[in-house]
Amino acid sequence: MKKITIILVVFFTWMTSVNAQMYNFLGNHVILNMEGYFSPAWFNPNPVSSGWDIGEAAQRYLGVNYFLSPNLELMVWKKGTIGVGYNYYNSPFKGSDNRLRIGYQYYGSTDWREAELYGNIIAHGFNVYYKQYVGDRFAPLGHYLKFVFDGYFYHYKMNTDGLLMGIIQGTQEPYEEIIENKGNLFGFKFEYGYDLILLNRLKLTLGASIGTTFGGYSVLGAKMKNNMDIYYEESTLHYDDYARARILGAYWAGIKLGIGFIPF
Repeated sequence: MKKITIILVVFFTWMTSVNAQMYNFLGNHVILNMEGYFSPAWFNPNPVSSGWDIGEAAQRYLGVNYFLSPNLELMVWKKGTIGVGYNYYNSPFKGSDNRLRIGYQYYGSTDWREAELYGNIIAHGFNVYYKQYVGDRFAPLGHYLKFVFDGYFYHYKMNTDGLLMGIIQGTQEPYEEIIENKGNLFGFKFEYGYDLILLNRLKLTLGASIGTTFGGYSVLGAKMKNNMDIYYEESTLHYDDYARARILGAYWAGIKLGIGFIPF
């Protein structure tokens, strides 16, 4: 993560140093943006509504997924800009893990089931992108097509509060590494939107995106297989699979709202 950040900073420092040869908007080359991507969170818990004193169904349908992305954008020619930014994501999720079991007592016998727990995932990362303006407009005004590469470095932790010492069934890995872990996930999305310039300095953006992460499909694949197969097959999924699926579920489509400032 640190190496990638250093490389991106050095690259854009170099780009800025040669901006005298690049396209400019009223003598300006640089745009500072604050952007957010939003989508419904109907099938997942979400911090936007989970703390409200309303019913569970209302919490589900009023909740939204969100990614926050402050970024630096540079005008490189009449019809195009490039940018680099920071990504932030935070969300609860639910998952099970075949390496941990909870014991349920039934008439003197114990039924061991996968430990289905709630957890929380936080991801920090980066994005790099290119924007191509279309039609008779020029950067940074009008309709645009945007191509974005995203990186997420996530950390998740499952909530075990209130559980008895029933989670003891066979594991060859440390218990702490199962309920709390780190990973990374990368993705690519395509965006269409419109930039509006006010007072020659303020930029407002509305857009829609669609894309995919390069991973996170194992939970969806397992659910589809179980629905199609009449024979029950024990899950091989881990909490990490559900964490990655949570990012994918929020990432694949969204509405983008942004505000920017053109300082110089």
